[in-house]
Amino acid sequence: MIRTSKYLFLIGLVAGVYFVSGLLGQMLKVPPSNAGALWPPSGISLAAMLLLGKRIWPGIFIGNFCISAWAFGFKEESLIVYAVTGLGAASCALAGTYLIKRFVGFPNPLVEDKSIVLFMLLGGPLSCLLPSTIGMIAMSLDGIISASEIPVNWVSWWVGDTMGVLVFTPLTLIIFAQPKHIWRKRLASVGIPLVLANALVIVFFLYMQEIDQQQRQQKFKNQVITLSQALKNRIDGDLHAINSVRIFFMGSDNVENQEFILFTKQALSPFKEIESLTWISHLSAGIGNIEFTSILNKRITDYSHDQQVFSANPNHLLKGDFTSSEFGYLSVEGDKVILVMPVFNKAKNNEKLLRGAIVTRISIDELVRESFNELNTADSFFTVSTSKGAENQKKIIFSNAGDQSTNKASEEYAFSVADHQWRLSFYHNSVLENSRIYWPVWWVLVSGLLFTSLLGVGLLILTGRYFRTESIIEERTAALLQAKNAAETANNAKNQFLANISHELRTPLNGILGFTQLLQKRSSLPEDVKKHVNIIKQCSDNLLTLISDILDISAIESNKIKIDIGNFDFELLLDNLVDVFKLQADEKSLTLIVNNEVRPQYLKGDETRIRQILVNLLSNAIKYTDYGSVSITSSYHNGNLVVSVGDTGCGIAQKDLEQIFSPFVQINASDFVREGVGLGLAITRELVDFMGGEITVTSQPGKGSIFSVSLPLPISTRNQYGAIPDQQVKTERNAAMRVLIADDSEINLLLLANMLEQYGCVVDSAMNGQEALQLISEQDYQMALIDINMPVMTGLELVKVIRSQHNPLKVAAISAYADEHKITEALNAGFDFYLTKPLDENKLIKILMEVREEKKIIVREPDLIKNSSITPISW
Repeated sequence: MIRTSKYLFLIGLVAGVYFVSGLLGQMLKVPPSNAGALWPPSGISLAAMLLLGKRIWPGIFIGNFCISAWAFGFKEESLIVYAVTGLGAASCALAGTYLIKRFVGFPNPLVEDKSIVLFMLLGGPLSCLLPSTIGMIAMSLDGIISASEIPVNWVSWWVGDTMGVLVFTPLTLIIFAQPKHIWRKRLASVGIPLVLANALVIVFFLYMQEIDQQQRQQKFKNQVITLSQALKNRIDGDLHAINSVRIFFMGSDNVENQEFILFTKQALSPFKEIESLTWISHLSAGIGNIEFTSILNKRITDYSHDQQVFSANPNHLLKGDFTSSEFGYLSVEGDKVILVMPVFNKAKNNEKLLRGAIVTRISIDELVRESFNELNTADSFFTVSTSKGAENQKKIIFSNAGDQSTNKASEEYAFSVADHQWRLSFYHNSVLENSRIYWPVWWVLVSGLLFTSLLGVGLLILTGRYFRTESIIEERTAALLQAKNAAETANNAKNQFLANISHELRTPLNGILGFTQLLQKRSSLPEDVKKHVNIIKQCSDNLLTLISDILDISAIESNKIKIDIGNFDFELLLDNLVDVFKLQADEKSLTLIVNNEVRPQYLKGDETRIRQILVNLLSNAIKYTDYGSVSITSSYHNGNLVVSVGDTGCGIAQKDLEQIFSPFVQINASDFVREGVGLGLAITRELVDFMGGEITVTSQPGKGSIFSVSLPLPISTRNQYGAIPDQQVKTERNAAMRVLIADDSEINLLLLANMLEQYGCVVDSAMNGQEALQLISEQDYQMALIDINMPVMTGLELVKVIRSQHNPLKVAAISAYADEHKITEALNAGFDFYLTKPLDENKLIKILMEVREEKKIIVREPDLIKNSSITPISW
């Protein structure tokens, strides 16, 4: 029951929308057709059937039936015609729906050019052949229209339905069709322009229709005036001619028959409508006697001699000016007008004496024919009527209007003839109007609607191309995003892999370098053994540098590199570098020239990164120079530190100057490959760029190269206190520092224990975090060195427990992971310091000195003396 009610409601809704939109279409009809030149119901019904299915066809049938009855009148004999036109409208929607779903497919966003064109052709011009053809056949058989009216009405019907589909189907789909995300976007780009264009066409059509109506009405009025004036002028001419005969009688007391005939034929022969003139003498009491008759234009008339042609009392003819041509009276006999014109004699005392009357017989048909002889009356329907006085009804004496005379006259023109009032009533030729094509209005409407339809199709095609382009862009963007995510995943995997490799390499290097440093401190070793130990140390340092470079280039590529700004002594930094590289230069018999013009001594920047830059430049200079010298020149100007490293090596070709800064690239003048993997200069340029500096190179093959680095570094405030040593430490020898070390590697524990014991520390060790936590609870430690990766309890878990207990113990993390993520994670967990493996003994000692503040005297610059906790530092 509910389903049936919903279906009936849907059918009623479709029928109502069809009827209302049909009323709009009726506003746009152009005669002779009763169909609108734009028929919105056809487009709406097609869209509705595409959206709701074929089951709504009864609604289309009912809506069309009602609008047909409204347009043609609710005539019982035409109900079959209305039903047939309703079936035609439903068949149009059914055919359009079938063809579109068969050859285009629906639902369809219509983004392909071919789909849009096929949709419009199948749903519009092709399907709309049905209703116009079916409707014309039914109306022709019923006699509503004639055969001559069929072509114009068929074209009008077909054009209206087609235009309705081309305009209103897209508008309806924009509002209701799926997919919404495409169709709704067309509301602004297609819907609004279509509505505005359609509104402009309708306004212009109504304006042109009004202008055309006014022009046709004015033309009709002009024709009415012309024809009416022509008839009046002809009658006036007749009266004037007849009056000349009367004057002829008044000028002669005795008129003979031959004189009368001769005069009338000469004077009245041009007036073919005058059939005869008869002279009737007046006897008495209104009795006249026919004296003689003049037959004109070969027309024969016959009168009896005792005919009463005057009224019983003709005294009314004795009044007025007897010379006036308007005196007299007329009567109508069939298709003839009988005009009686009295003739008077002048008596004594200026009285008028009736002498007789001239009776003129005029053919009405010939009068009209002669009046309009040279005028176009092919399209004129009119009647001529006469009346005498207000009390008498008019009598039609001529008509060519046929059934039109039963309608109200469109225009009327009246004038007096003798004692009667003649009236010309003009009617529009409905047959002619129903068969005439009003081309100006038609062309305005059809061209405007055609433009609107083509505009809609064009906008659909443009938006379809836009959506296709947008879809391609989205697909490619998604593919690029997927590729980017894959690349990022691969990069993260690579970084994780490098971090793991670094961890695995640094762990054994920690033992190698650590124990090598311990062996180097033994004075009891033979010289050849010391040389071997130094070689082990140098090889380990080279391996550690390679690992660090790989991690640095990975951090640079991931944009994760960080700069740690602080005060540093550039002179001390340079001296340390010179001490290191002088040994390498001596090994190759190269002269190392140093020219330091930097003043002041202390600058503010990342000392570690600046050292790395200079190390890379000096290392390359010595590596690629086999004889001559290597020079390093430094200066400070306008807030910029400028360092130049020159050599007398092999040099670099001009074409290779940019390539040398690419990762893993080595430029060799010969086939001999130098040691290294080609990361030094790539890392150097990235670090310089990251710090806002600039690196340049000039080179000549065979003569050498000069690398210049300019870094914007501010002057440190430390310079105003002079060059004070950073720290002067006096260690109280009797005070031992208790340190806990925790690592799951016995090698690392042994190395740390040896290093710490050399500096007078009391060392306890633990193999995992749980043991370390137990020792911390039992002993009072000043420092703890904890490995991050341990069994049972990791270093991160251990430090979190320590901090949760509010233990002020200073804890340093020891790990082979050197990436920024691990360092940040450890510091955030609660570690105070971070040391990477292999351990740098100098950094370890520096941390011990900072923690052991109560055991040492630290001399610092005045502006840094404050009571605060030590800031965690990562190494």
